[in-house]
Amino acid sequence: MRIVGGTCKRRLIKVPKRGLRPTKGIVRGAIFNIIGDKIIDTEVLDIFAGSGALGIEAISRGAKHCTSIEKNPQILRINISNLSLNKQVTILAQDFRHALRKLRGRKFDIIFADPPYNRKFAQHTIDVIKRYSLLKSNGMVIIEHSPREKIPVPDTFQLLKRSKYGDTVVSFIIHRKH
Repeated sequence: MRIVGGTCKRRLIKVPKRGLRPTKGIVRGAIFNIIGDKIIDTEVLDIFAGSGALGIEAISRGAKHCTSIEKNPQILRINISNLSLNKQVTILAQDFRHALRKLRGRKFDIIFADPPYNRKFAQHTIDVIKRYSLLKSNGMVIIEHSPREKIPVPDTFQLLKRSKYGDTVVSFIIHRKH
């Protein structure tokens, strides 16, 4: 798999042969076209980071730092090292619930989440982000989920856009002040 844009454009990243469903290049490209320049100088959180494709893409396109949560980070570590991004990416090698609790009080500009489909992790992830106040005011959660998963948007949050790409739906959710 290749990085779609930015300073790492066309660079290869490793993906596991099985066990992960990495975000396809066309979907990553669409996500970053929608975000545009809003990624520049941001603090990014990548939940269920997998190979690190979304976080690496964010750094490649100008994000300041990415915190990546991945329970099994072997491939992620290789990709970060191969691209010399060790100073710009922090890896939390633990279950997402524990890692998000640990990050309580930190504020991120953009949060990517690509949880396993059809296991209610998408809704739970949004709920935990809200509970632990992990998103800055006007910050954005970009969550990938199955079209069969309906994600109610909590109060103080607003659905900006929902796009479907094959068997993937990407919801862009903004945090609004009261």
